[in-house]
Amino acid sequence: MGFLRSLVAICAVLTIFLGLLPSLSNLWLFAFVGGMRMHITVAALILSLALFGLVKNRWSLLPLAASVLLAIWVGALHYGVVQPQLKQDQRYTTLKLIEFNMLGHNRNGDAIAQWLEDQDGDVVYALESSPIWAHLDELSEAYPYCAGCSGDVQRGDLIVLSKHPLEDVGIFSLGKMSPNRFIRTRITFGGGHVFLVAMHLVKPYFDAEQQIELTRAAHILKDAEGPMILGGDFNSSLLSPTVQAFMQEVGLRSHAREPRTWPVSAPSIGLPIDHILVRPPAHITALSRMKDSIGSNHFGLIADISIPVVPVDEAR
Repeated sequence: MGFLRSLVAICAVLTIFLGLLPSLSNLWLFAFVGGMRMHITVAALILSLALFGLVKNRWSLLPLAASVLLAIWVGALHYGVVQPQLKQDQRYTTLKLIEFNMLGHNRNGDAIAQWLEDQDGDVVYALESSPIWAHLDELSEAYPYCAGCSGDVQRGDLIVLSKHPLEDVGIFSLGKMSPNRFIRTRITFGGGHVFLVAMHLVKPYFDAEQQIELTRAAHILKDAEGPMILGGDFNSSLLSPTVQAFMQEVGLRSHAREPRTWPVSAPSIGLPIDHILVRPPAHITALSRMKDSIGSNHFGLIADISIPVVPVDEAR
């Protein structure tokens, strides 16, 4: 029993320390751990409660108190990037956006294409989009406009499909590892311009590459003003300190309850690493996860986004 108590005590202290690490340094390793802070915090609470149940003295309350404070702090980090309340004195129109990492070698392209047609969205951010390349012509009936579908860029990772004309399309490479995984464009919707941004970040354990990509993305977006909808596969949760810094710099906000999108084999305990974010006055009124991943290793996201209606005299 003494060995078990010592083991639980050591594990409880270590998990609490892991939860605090991302605040101690900007090193990429700490940022990587930061993306898993919610899971680490839950583990710290469970281990601290187990320790208190085994030891039952005042000293065992210290890890429990520390894990509770850690949970409060992580909760504050989460709600610190949540979007504000929708203004009730403003008229809105709804834009439906789909974000889906399709898995590059997925053989279910026909089923994915059919699903996209059935969804009847306004905009689709398609990542690892090669499964639907053979179906772009048929998809053009539902989504007649596309960024990333022409020329050599089609062989890239990322495309944006839209019911609405795409203006000022820019396709960028954020880092050295993967080209053409950032698209910035805009549409006219609700009488005004809305910026659409799709991106696919590298995994956070490739040294500092993800931090470099986020810095580059923020630089590309520095002159974009007004409502913005950014979505894609971040390969990290929004609790990562580098992701939070990026969101604060660009002015992006999240839905309060983000669905877990990876891994598809354990969605109830997975991580929300695919995101749809907005910059106010755009507002996510509904955010859900697709029921079937259609052969991908990610679940896609479906969002209803409220966009303010711009009066005709202001739109001119």
